Amino acid sequence: MKKQIFLALLAVLTVGLFASCNKFNFHGDDELPSNAQQFINQYFPNNNILYSERDGGHYDVNLSGNVELEFDLGGNWIEVDCNHNPVPAGIIPAEIADYVATNYPNNFIVKISRHYQHYEIELNNGLDIEFNLNINNGGNNGGNNGGNNQAALPDAAQQFIAQYFAGTTVVNVELDDFVYEVLLSNGVELDFDMNGNWREVDCHTFAVPQGIVPASIANFVSTSYPNNFIVKIEIKNQRYEIELNNHLDLVFDINGNFLYID
Repeated sequence: MKKQIFLALLAVLTVGLFASCNKFNFHGDDELPSNAQQFINQYFPNNNILYSERDGGHYDVNLSGNVELEFDLGGNWIEVDCNHNPVPAGIIPAEIADYVATNYPNNFIVKISRHYQHYEIELNNGLDIEFNLNINNGGNNGGNNGGNNQAALPDAAQQFIAQYFAGTTVVNVELDDFVYEVLLSNGVELDFDMNGNWREVDCHTFAVPQGIVPASIANFVSTSYPNNFIVKIEIKNQRYEIELNNHLDLVFDINGNFLYID
């Protein structure tokens, strides 16, 4: 009996040791995106992941030290909640940090989140403050849920449009579940994450601009389907999904290696 108890304890200790070494053990259906893992390594190197899961359009992560994080599907942070401890300085935009240091010199930020057109912070005294995307304190700025306000898009998204779709205009911009959905005047539909990184490019009937498509995918298509071209490309769950003009859907891994026909 004593031997059985000893073996059971040994098994528990072994599992615990393995879990502590495997920092990114995901307690859900998918692994965290590499961006999220890098973020945790950079700003919370001494905290272990206790729990993480994908919930709809975002990932929820709990770290040791009572830290709660939220990421979008691209691994970009949406919310950092350190509860009673300061949010790491590198996460906070300089303008917000300066505003707090000037106006609340005896307090610090314990929570920060970014939403459509604004940031929200919470201080250790329980005070909540909102800032617009230009980092000017302005209370509740509301939100633009539609319209052709290209200026509402992150700079990276605007640069992407200018680079690959020069000559078009933005007809409509909407934010849906932390994704910017953009309609251009030529009918192209684009999705961007909160940082302005493209997640989907749908050109419908004409070819996706060549510079957007990874070279390995472009080479595979030109070799295997020389009479067709890519009309849609999407980054989803650490994979590329493309659609050809013959409506064939192909799936590639994040390195551009062909996986299967969907």
